[in-house]
Amino acid sequence: MHAAIAKLRGLTQDGIVNTQGEFGRLLSLSPLAVKLDEDPTPLERDEIVTLRSAQLRQEDIGKIVALISCTNGQYLLIGVVE
Repeated sequence: MHAAIAKLRGLTQDGIVNTQGEFGRLLSLSPLAVKLDEDPTPLERDEIVTLRSAQLRQEDIGKIVALISCTNGQYLLIGVVE
């Protein structure tokens, strides 16, 4: 039991250490597309997971959004930067 808990804790810490925040511009909602500040190629719908509480609206298109770069190659879209 202790070994399983230690392994889960280690994996969680690895995810936190290897994860970084990024910013991008929201290009469209459907399909969901974001252009990262550091990368000229827009992220596609399958590369982005939206935080449930993000509540993106049509009027948010063109605004800066905050994302978290995850170790699995996807991005978690947190929401619009106010």
